[in-house]
Amino acid sequence: MKTIKRLLSYMTYGKIYFIIGLLLLLIAVSTDLSAPLIAQRLIDEVITPAAEMGNLEQSLLMQLLLTYGGLMIGTAVLRFISSLVLTKAANGIIKVIRDQAYEQLQKLPIRYFDDLPAGKVVARITNDTEVLRQQFYVTTISNVLLNAVYLIGTYIAIARLHRGLGLTLLVLIPLMSVWYKFYSKHASALSRSERELNSEMNAKINESVQGMTIIQSFQQEDKIRHEFQAINSQWFETQRKYVLLDSIAQFPLGALLRHIALLCLTYYFATQYLGGVLGISVGTLFVLVDYITRIFMPIQNIIMQMSFVQQAIASGERVFELMDTPAEPSQEDSISVDTGEVLFDHVYFGYTDDKKVLKSINFTAKPGQTVALVGHTGSGKSSIMNLLFGFYDPEEGQIQIDGQNIQSYSRQSVRDEMGIVLQDPFLFSGTLLSNITLDDPSISREKALAALIEVGGESLLKQMKKGLDEKVVEKGSTLSSGQRQLISFARALAFDPKILILDEATSSIDTETEQIIQNAMEVLKAGRTTFIIAHRLSTIQHADQILVLENGEIVEHGNHTSLLKTEGIYAEMYHMQKEGLTTQLA
Repeated sequence: MKTIKRLLSYMTYGKIYFIIGLLLLLIAVSTDLSAPLIAQRLIDEVITPAAEMGNLEQSLLMQLLLTYGGLMIGTAVLRFISSLVLTKAANGIIKVIRDQAYEQLQKLPIRYFDDLPAGKVVARITNDTEVLRQQFYVTTISNVLLNAVYLIGTYIAIARLHRGLGLTLLVLIPLMSVWYKFYSKHASALSRSERELNSEMNAKINESVQGMTIIQSFQQEDKIRHEFQAINSQWFETQRKYVLLDSIAQFPLGALLRHIALLCLTYYFATQYLGGVLGISVGTLFVLVDYITRIFMPIQNIIMQMSFVQQAIASGERVFELMDTPAEPSQEDSISVDTGEVLFDHVYFGYTDDKKVLKSINFTAKPGQTVALVGHTGSGKSSIMNLLFGFYDPEEGQIQIDGQNIQSYSRQSVRDEMGIVLQDPFLFSGTLLSNITLDDPSISREKALAALIEVGGESLLKQMKKGLDEKVVEKGSTLSSGQRQLISFARALAFDPKILILDEATSSIDTETEQIIQNAMEVLKAGRTTFIIAHRLSTIQHADQILVLENGEIVEHGNHTSLLKTEGIYAEMYHMQKEGLTTQLA
């Protein structure tokens, strides 16, 4: 019920449309329920007298027929318009929910995405909200409003014609309540399972598309297909159980109750007629039979709506779980950075509670210095940068910029002072210009062009027929690694950060392109405190500080010359790489 109440609370965003839709439904139901009363008059005032006396009232006949036809047409038109209005309201609500969910997504800490596949996140904002739109706000709300009004109106109409019959039929309400509880108890688990399996299929498809090159290169098509088929088979089995439950719960009940009610009605009036008098007119009997038949239509529709409600609840729970995830904590105060000095003061950190990946990290990067982080995979290099960027918080110790603890300031303001170039730079669908400026209005076209040229991107511009307006596809897949790196360097330069992070910026490019990138790095590093994560030790020989990490600890600290003299881990790594390069050249 908590999820339903929350979903209903969103109706305030389209309350005008819902009110209009409800009013139209009220009028439509009134006109629809008035039609049998016209049929009653037609039977009692036209057909019966004509059969008994042979005198047909032509004018009254035409009047009643036209009225009946008008009521039917009016009902159809009103229900059509109300459906449009309610659908528009539903679309507006889902827009609000999607906007809120996507906005929340931007505020979530990076830790949230560590164990949640991208496909599952996408499914919650697209598939689950679409289920809410169609199964709850369009189908359920429209049908519930229609059927509730229809049910109440029909009860009132029957009670006005025969109070005893109207009161007797009220027993259907508690009966439906019991039936709904039985159904929801068994359907809720199946609905949650079905939505989760849908999400897993989305995640698997997304993963397959992203990694199709690796899948085909290593001939993993059969393995991936079997994994998908296993999930799809679980979904099929869940749906089979759902269909079985629906077939048991939905279809026989309404028809059974309708037949029982009509049988009771027939028996009641048959016993009345045994005294020689029917007690009601033929037209009234027709109307009662018609209304009793009609009263089970909304009941049947409400029963059939149960599965949609359960699916909506399951989807709503998944969407609200995303929206209720605590956002990345942030302060309101903005940090002010003048020099860009960075201090790590005995910092401890772990991605899980039982394992520390950083232990007592303690160093200072002076303004304008270049600090290189080296070490084997898993030594903690990237974790240090993740903490500096505020993607995670240290468990112990603190990180300061210009003597200010970054946890005391807005994360966005801290990140505004930083620029990052990744090993595999991410480019968005758009143009060269939009990928450099990220559509930041403070960065002009001229500034973006100057930044690209300054990092050595003139050759790249010459290859692009439209220059900065050249289209870039998702991830920049039509560009080389070196070209993507130049664009990411130009992006970092255009934003003019005080602190620069270069994460394996030369690890995925060839030797010839490396020289171009090295020149771009020198341009970018000028006047900035720079952190470099590098496997190629040849690229960091001129760094002011080199931090050697092992198992999350700084085990060596110095410059290139001093570390070689110690003949420790750094020296060993350097000589191994040098010998490997010599062997390749030979």
